[in-house]
This record gives sequence, C-alpha cells and structure tokens, in this order.
Amino acid sequence: MLQEYPLIPLDIFWKNHHNISSKLDAWLMFIASDQPRDIREVFHFRYHKKELVSMFSEALRILDANTTQYMIEVQQAQIEALQEENRRHKEEIERLQELLAQKE
Repeated sequence: MLQEYPLIPLDIFWKNHHNISSKLDAWLMFIASDQPRDIREVFHFRYHKKELVSMFSEALRILDANTTQYMIEVQQAQIEALQEENRRHKEEIERLQELLAQKE
C-alpha cells in the first residue's frame, strides 16, 4: 500500500512537535528549527553515513512508490477517456447503420 504523508507547514510542525518518533520527524525538526542545539542533534548524521544513506534510500523508495501510483492513475484516466470515446463511436456507428437500414 502506498504510504502518504500529509503536507505540514514547518512552522506548525515546529510549534506542535512533542517527541521524535521517526527519522522523518528528525529531519522535519532539523529543517524547521533555527536553534543551534536542535541542529547539532541532527548534525551528527554526517558521522553516521550508513544511517544517512538509509534515510535517503527510504525517501527514494517513497518517491518511487508515489511516482508509480501517479503513473497508474494517469494511465487509468487515459484508459477511461479512450473507453468513453470508443463507446461514443460505437453509438454513432449504430445510429448510422440504423439510418442506412431505414433508407434501404
């Protein structure tokens, strides 16, 4: 199932965060904060490259999943539009066949 994250303005996130329960919360705190102590807490990741890479890998996985879902939705919309166009063409053919039958 596709994981979706709501859009949260950073100033609201900063005012309402209580604890860091995930890596996403940690990154949001780092981005939203202008306090040196908060930035220092997250800055230690430069020494833990494996953990940093895993965070980027997770972010890319989510982006890939979202891109795939978007592409599926676009294709589904195109399929529905083509099906509707096909239905209209069939109706037009049937109407013209009826007119032709009446003239004969």
